[in-house]
Amino acid sequence: MPPNVSRNGELVRLVVPRLRGPGNAWLLVAALALACLLPRPAAAAESYALAVTAQAPVIDGNLDEACWTAATVLDRFVLLGGAELPPDERVGTRAMLTADSANLYLGVVCEEPFAERLSMRHTQRDSDVWQDDDIEFMVMPCAQGVDRYVQLCINPAGALMDGYLPGRAAKMDKGYDSEAEIKTRVGAKEWTLELRLPLANLPVQSFQGPWYFHVARARRTTSQYLTSLQTSVSGFHETNAFAELTGIEKLNIPFGVKDFTLGDIMYGANACTLAVEGDKQRLSSAEIEIDGQKRAIFDAPALAIQTGTLKLEFNVVPGDQGKTLNVRLLDGATLVQRRSTVLGNMPVDLLGKPTKSVLYFSPNEFVELELPVNVLGSQKEPLKVTWTASDDQGGVTGSGETVTTGKSARIRLYWQKWRPGAYKIDVKLCQGGKEIASRTHAIRLILNPWEEMR
Repeated sequence: MPPNVSRNGELVRLVVPRLRGPGNAWLLVAALALACLLPRPAAAAESYALAVTAQAPVIDGNLDEACWTAATVLDRFVLLGGAELPPDERVGTRAMLTADSANLYLGVVCEEPFAERLSMRHTQRDSDVWQDDDIEFMVMPCAQGVDRYVQLCINPAGALMDGYLPGRAAKMDKGYDSEAEIKTRVGAKEWTLELRLPLANLPVQSFQGPWYFHVARARRTTSQYLTSLQTSVSGFHETNAFAELTGIEKLNIPFGVKDFTLGDIMYGANACTLAVEGDKQRLSSAEIEIDGQKRAIFDAPALAIQTGTLKLEFNVVPGDQGKTLNVRLLDGATLVQRRSTVLGNMPVDLLGKPTKSVLYFSPNEFVELELPVNVLGSQKEPLKVTWTASDDQGGVTGSGETVTTGKSARIRLYWQKWRPGAYKIDVKLCQGGKEIASRTHAIRLILNPWEEMR
């Protein structure tokens, strides 16, 4: 009979030729070694069926409603790397998950014999809550490999940091607002968390599931990092090991969204693009709001004429910096999806400073001056830049105009009219026949040292 080799719980049967003589024993050893090198099947992520409740819990941190007794339970938390807690440091962590047609609910009970030493220094929204004792909840409502998910970190004081990660290795968008409702309680030997997370604020693509998730806990009192995952992981964000969550179809989400992007938002004409997964006819309207004020509304006929990827255009104006932008997708009066971001890091001036203020130029050639234009134009209202240049005596040495779609404009100063020296360039930015910005730039032209005046 061929020898049998156990590999990762499987029985692997190797067929080894019947060879005579002691000199061939090494072939058997080589065959056994080969079995150890054969690729192992990927460990399947654990799977949980989502419990659905008809009676929503009151978010008060008590976890005493009936829905929690019937919830999906995760109560085996291990250290990162898969090791069990040492007996003298063992504490219980019990996470419970349930949902209704509008919200996902999470309840967690954290045993803590050193409750008086809990770290909860961070109290501001979106501060570094993860540096305290905390519970971290990651929800990925899309297929594995897409890896778009949200992260919520909550410390015992109830401070929340929530962010959206739009893909693997992507930078977290802290402008994301989960609109989660949270309540925590700290007792003598434990602390509890109760959380309500609106489904509409999750970046749902797999509207019928499955989803993937991870619940983790940081204990700063003992420098321990605990995970609910039964697959060994070294960090909280190993999405390929997230647990599977089935039963999503019971939530009756009418559609999901994929390939959503707002692009590089600037002042002027912008657009978000997205594709609908599921019944597009259930998307009856779309709205774009900035700080609660509607900037654009798209009714069913306006959406129906677009095939494939939808393009929703909107304008951003000076004064919008720091405000919250919401894209709302509705099924009748029901909000199905809401995507949000904060309009931060936007420039103050529509016309920026030139990238260079000292330029070399050569005879019979031109110098190109690039000006940042921090506004986007459109086909209906293109942008036009006009300029007038004067020398240090006040004499006009040149003028011109150029059309731009935004981001930058290039002015060319031709040799025939220019000599080395200091100049002032007055620039105006116009749109739709109206001046929307102006700026004066000082530049200095220097003859290229490798050229001679001719």
